[in-house]
Amino acid sequence: MEDWAAIVAEVDEAIKSVASTDEGYPATIRSQSSTGGDPWEPTTSTADTTIRVIEEDRRVKSADGTYVDMTKRTLTTASKPGFVPKKSDEIAVGITASEASDSSDWLVITEVRALAPAGVAVLYEIELST
Repeated sequence: MEDWAAIVAEVDEAIKSVASTDEGYPATIRSQSSTGGDPWEPTTSTADTTIRVIEEDRRVKSADGTYVDMTKRTLTTASKPGFVPKKSDEIAVGITASEASDSSDWLVITEVRALAPAGVAVLYEIELST
């Protein structure tokens, strides 16, 4: 039986090791959740979570194989116990949660894909709007 927690820890260390700092390249995900109120005017709160990422920009090809004038920006991160990034979240790249503020450069997450062998998320690919 695989020790998925150990594999996730190895993936996290690998992601950190390819960054320019010992702690890896940071990004902060801002999640909003409803904390009360009614459905028409809910009360919400935000939570900022620091993750470590590898960033990749890929040019997009059309069906005939030619490049189109579009780039996909994708971040790869190890899974984190108790935390799952969602399309409804926002992300600020290059800063930690302690550095984040409302005026940070928050980007829209357009897609989240999990790599989950045996149903256990090991890492996530987070696609951003460009």
